[in-house]
Amino acid sequence: MQPHIRRDSRRHLAGLIWLTLGTLPALRADVTLRYKMQIDLNKNLPPQLTEQMSKQMNASIPPAQSIQLKGSKVLSTTGNFNSFGDFDKHEVTLIDTAGKRYGTIPADRFGDAMTAAMPQIPDQAKAAMATMKAHIDTKATGRTATIQGIEGEEREIDITIDAPPMPNVPPGPMMRMAMHLWTAKAGEKARVPAIAEFTRYDYTSMGGMDPLNSMSKMLAQMPGLGDAITGLMKELKSGGTPVLLRVQMDLFLPMVAALLRQTPGSGAPGADAAAEEPLARVDEELAEISTAPIPDSVFQIPEGYKEVPAADILKDMVQKQTQAMQPPQ
Repeated sequence: MQPHIRRDSRRHLAGLIWLTLGTLPALRADVTLRYKMQIDLNKNLPPQLTEQMSKQMNASIPPAQSIQLKGSKVLSTTGNFNSFGDFDKHEVTLIDTAGKRYGTIPADRFGDAMTAAMPQIPDQAKAAMATMKAHIDTKATGRTATIQGIEGEEREIDITIDAPPMPNVPPGPMMRMAMHLWTAKAGEKARVPAIAEFTRYDYTSMGGMDPLNSMSKMLAQMPGLGDAITGLMKELKSGGTPVLLRVQMDLFLPMVAALLRQTPGSGAPGADAAAEEPLARVDEELAEISTAPIPDSVFQIPEGYKEVPAADILKDMVQKQTQAMQPPQ
């Protein structure tokens, strides 16, 4: 009888342990992701075009970006623009470090506020864009890469935009983007604590903190691109995990290259190289992933900052970027 009593006692003890563990609050690790970005322009382009493209791309693409998670809060840092997300309150707080301002907005209204802040497209331009056709071809390549010790899988995305026939403009595609994206494999959640923790967060519920959702809303207003971008966003979210490890994007402008050939003094070698090689390459890669503790102060509004409507911060941010991308007078 004694062994039988010991087995029952062990079962009872195991049940008490599981019951106790089930009543404890879920312990959540802090997570930090840092990305580095690099822009390389085609060296065969005319200097004046290279200078202008460099200015425009540097104004719209920051050299570094980070995401920090702690409990129910997330901080995204991009240049002089920070945004806090609170998953419990379902709010996004924008931080303007240059102007020492902050503004809070419901997460589900962030995408609409960003769209409203974008410059209005003239009706004539809208009509021209409506005649454009966008094509997207996407596939999983089966190729893998190890980035920061994490195994990722690659997906290729090819976007081509055809322009309508125009006088004195050679026929053919106006723009082409060739993208290679690596995301962490689903199996890495069981091996890498930071990957497991990151995937617990529902970014799709935080309109301002989900880059794919925000991009979709902003670009959907552009005739000819809306449907294609929406399909692309769905494709990107269908991978193993939402943890982005690397992005390589090559931008081709065949129409610009063709026009360069027709420009007196442009030089055929440069024009040929511009046609065969990308005009610009953008690389973004995970530079750090960590579960080190993050101070609570990181998620607090800095002292001395003034509260303003979040829409004002978005409007000023877009206006500064637009001005920086304008060609010199």
